[in-house]
Amino acid sequence: MSIKAFIDQVKGFVRAENIITDEALCFALSTDASVYRLIPKVVIFIETLDEVKAILLSANNYKVPITFRAAGTSLSGQAVSDSVLVVLKNGHWREFDLNISKESVCAGVGWVAGDVNKQLAPFGYEIGPDPASIDSCKIGGIVANNSSGMCCGVAKNTYHTMQSIKFTLANRTEVDTASKASVSR
Repeated sequence: MSIKAFIDQVKGFVRAENIITDEALCFALSTDASVYRLIPKVVIFIETLDEVKAILLSANNYKVPITFRAAGTSLSGQAVSDSVLVVLKNGHWREFDLNISKESVCAGVGWVAGDVNKQLAPFGYEIGPDPASIDSCKIGGIVANNSSGMCCGVAKNTYHTMQSIKFTLANRTEVDTASKASVSR
């Protein structure tokens, strides 16, 4: 495992201001809403899918563990790392497509869940999961954790209310579960 070589390679495709190696800043960015404290060696704010793919390839090449994080509202410590913490940069990852006739919404992983509900409210809809942190957690964290909530129970948790998902595997393969061709590939 070579964190230094990994960071040097990442500097080739992620903007310098999005790569945090300063120990004090890494310490400041190391917590989520849990009681766990792991201090990452580097924090990388990502803006694009191409950056995700390149980070996955670099991490695999250098055998460097990475942890992805959305808003960091986790109570169980899954948004902390003592290696590489990859964080969704605010203002990005906010694709949005509302289809009232199909009673569906496609929201990017960077959307705060409460903001999605504000977009749906005029139509009498809301997303299924209702975690206590709904006004600060992001769709990416909700999906990654199969979030539920006090009012939705298991019937409206993430996995039961999600029609499809687009994701990227560690080998950089993109999968879209709404596409039969993508799934069969």
